[in-house]
Amino acid sequence: MFSNTINVIKINYYFKKKKLKIKLNKKEIKILKIFLKLNIIKLIKNNKNIFNIYFQYINNEPIFKNIKNMYKPSKPLFINLKQIIKINKKNNYIFFLSTNKGVINNWEAEKYKIGGVLILKIKI
Repeated sequence: MFSNTINVIKINYYFKKKKLKIKLNKKEIKILKIFLKLNIIKLIKNNKNIFNIYFQYINNEPIFKNIKNMYKPSKPLFINLKQIIKINKKNNYIFFLSTNKGVINNWEAEKYKIGGVLILKIKI
C-alpha cells in the first residue's frame, strides 16, 4: 500500500533528483500532504492522479538525514500515546502514523491523544 510510494520518494530524495513524476492513489496522496506540511516537497497535479513532486534541499543537501519505511502489511507496528510522548520529548524523529483520523505525524497524534500503526520514520 504505502511501501512503493515511500521507497520511490526515498530513492529520488537521496539521489538529489529535483523532480519526480508519479501516479498516486488517495491514501498515498495523504502521505504526500504530510510531506507538504513539513516542507520537504512541493506538489503539482498534472492529470487525474499523476503528480510532479519537487524536492526541497538546503545548500544542495537533503533536509532530513534518513527516511525509513516502517510499514509491513504482514506485521504492522502499533505505537500507543505513551510511546509517542516519549518520542516527542527526544525530538530526533518524525513518525507518520495511520490512525482513525487518517495519516498524521507524531505531533498531531499527541494533540489528538491517539496512537496508530507506524508507516514512516524520518530522522531530523
